[in-house]
Amino acid sequence: MNQAIQCSTLPSLTTGFLRSEFSCVHSEDWDSNAYQYDDEERREVKCWKIIEYREHLRDCGFRCNKIECTTRCVSGQPAEKLGKRLGFGRFVGQTHIVCRSFNRGDFASQGNKILPKQNKVDEQLVKSEMNGTSPGDWLMELQRAAAGVFNFWPMLPVEEEFLDLSRKTVGTSFVWEGWGTSLCWWANFVGGLPQSDMNFVLDLLFDPQNGLGLNIARYNIGGGTDRSVDRNLRPFADVPGFQSSADGEYDWSADERQRKVLLGAKTRGVDVFEAFSNSPPRWMTLSGSVTGNWKRGQDNLDPQHYDAFADYLTEVVRQYEKRWGIHFDYVAPFNEPVEGFWNINRKKPAQEGCNFSVETINKIIPKVKESLVRKGLSTEISGVDSWSLNTARVLRGLDEETIRHISQINVHTYIPFVRREGDSRRKEVQRMVVGLKKKLWMSEYGPLHWRGSELDIALAVAQHITLDVNELQASAWCYWQVLEIPGKNFYWGLMHAEFDYNLSFCVEIKKQYYILMQFSRWIRPGFLIHPVEGSCRNSLVIAVDPSSHATLVMVFTNSSDRNRDISVDSSSIAHGLEKCKTKAALYRTSVSENHEQLPTLYFESSILTVRIAAKSITTIVVSK
Repeated sequence: MNQAIQCSTLPSLTTGFLRSEFSCVHSEDWDSNAYQYDDEERREVKCWKIIEYREHLRDCGFRCNKIECTTRCVSGQPAEKLGKRLGFGRFVGQTHIVCRSFNRGDFASQGNKILPKQNKVDEQLVKSEMNGTSPGDWLMELQRAAAGVFNFWPMLPVEEEFLDLSRKTVGTSFVWEGWGTSLCWWANFVGGLPQSDMNFVLDLLFDPQNGLGLNIARYNIGGGTDRSVDRNLRPFADVPGFQSSADGEYDWSADERQRKVLLGAKTRGVDVFEAFSNSPPRWMTLSGSVTGNWKRGQDNLDPQHYDAFADYLTEVVRQYEKRWGIHFDYVAPFNEPVEGFWNINRKKPAQEGCNFSVETINKIIPKVKESLVRKGLSTEISGVDSWSLNTARVLRGLDEETIRHISQINVHTYIPFVRREGDSRRKEVQRMVVGLKKKLWMSEYGPLHWRGSELDIALAVAQHITLDVNELQASAWCYWQVLEIPGKNFYWGLMHAEFDYNLSFCVEIKKQYYILMQFSRWIRPGFLIHPVEGSCRNSLVIAVDPSSHATLVMVFTNSSDRNRDISVDSSSIAHGLEKCKTKAALYRTSVSENHEQLPTLYFESSILTVRIAAKSITTIVVSK
């Protein structure tokens, strides 16, 4: 009698090969239709297929004795697309199928849909796509052919890559200030949710024990839009302003929703605050719109309102400290001022934005500084929040007075073409900022233009963070829109939720969330960053706890299809680990893991060797 087995995959790496166990539930009554949809879960498709004895099912690769396997998939992708290149299946007591992979890296990049619970986060199904077969030599191809035809000759382990990090160049250390996010526009939505839902989101982001532990919040000083003019603003991008006209009174009850999030972040440990402007109030603009000028690339702040704009920014800073106890460490008057993005376009969703020429920046900065001093505020000026590829050009155009008034250089490390990280010009910016003796933040980033599977994009973000730390040597790193609306641009955001108060609130945690957790949970403010140079500059971040120099944190991103074994003498970086036994706590995110804690490793000396699984990011915390 044919039997149905309902299976869900749970891969785990073992020495020499990948094991994949299928926990099965039997049923004698089954439907042999090709596809059946589960109405209760739109994301899940159950695919049914009979596998006859010794018959090789081309798409699945299983060999079982007249059994049927149900696998889980998402977005309508059939199960036949999962589990490719698996062989040596065997039917074990009608309860498990154990398969050995031809290439450990192949299976690690496939669509296994098990996401273990992480803190309060519910299990989610994640879309992951195949990346193609990893290259192999002729012997591997011969083994693969023999295994497929004759069902023998188990695969030899794939050759591993070994890295001796003790030989890698490590640069001069600098102090890490922290991890953060901008609050627009998600905070304008979240602040209007029921208290329990808002608390849930804030805990995920700012709680240092159960969340990401972000400690920097960038508050958006809204321009206040006229919806009869700017009808095409994206949801909740209409951030309220505090002054509606030149002679109008300030309304300090405005922007309540974003303020609730800001105050909630503070209670959870956020201790660094920056206020920034995307656009001046609409009544100060030439076009009457907070989305930009009618002409692409043209300034939109009316010159007669330069002083009023400086006063508006500094008055918001002053009132937040006076009324709500929020001291803004920095105020950033501009956001991507020279990129030329901000012009009125009624044919697509819009956001606040304003172009400023370098000449105008030279006029605005001194006025903002003068206003801060006049009001007795210790807030410093940050700027100019351009893309890093434009930052050097802008800095060269600023006069000495403007440079003197800017305490911190903010950059956005977006790149116009996918995977062309060199276009960001990180090293050029870093050298200029060091020469100017200024602080440097990476104040905004998201995976612009990226395509691929969710895991591939998340690992690419991890590599981007790594380059921002090692090459740019920014002392803080801030994500742009941590909560995003699901849809076409699924790769944006650490979490997804519908921005609609009429719908039940549900948060989907994305891989990028756990990728950032690999850094933010363990590299804390005040740690010393040791920039990595050479071939590992895009894969390894090294940090040391300066309180004792006896805790070393390494975050290693392995986006390749093969495992990487790394060896390092931890005492060469963390001097408190000299001549003593050490232990390494490991945490990993992969296609099937979300910041999962792995077994602790113990070593007889400060020299340790750790395997980094293919298609994963691993945090290694070394201590005595």
